[in-house]
Amino acid sequence: MDDGFDPHFVDYLARSLGLSEEVCRRVVLEVLSQYDETLEDFVLRRHKELKRQEGSRNEEIYSRLLAEARARRFSAPALSERQIRRMIYG
Repeated sequence: MDDGFDPHFVDYLARSLGLSEEVCRRVVLEVLSQYDETLEDFVLRRHKELKRQEGSRNEEIYSRLLAEARARRFSAPALSERQIRRMIYG
């Protein structure tokens, strides 16, 4: 199966972690999918998660998203709370 990444890496993970190649393949695909997420997709997804799972208020969510976006692998521009609100609500 061609997943778009080096099969030797999956083999290495399987041997070094003692997991099956299938489990390692799924883990690699999950990690890569997280790194493919755009800033806007991240903001929208996390906003929904924080509302649904934690019941957080928007004011708390905006500041949390600012901090989380800075820690992500994508190069995020400096955002204001207003820009985050506009991503969510248009």
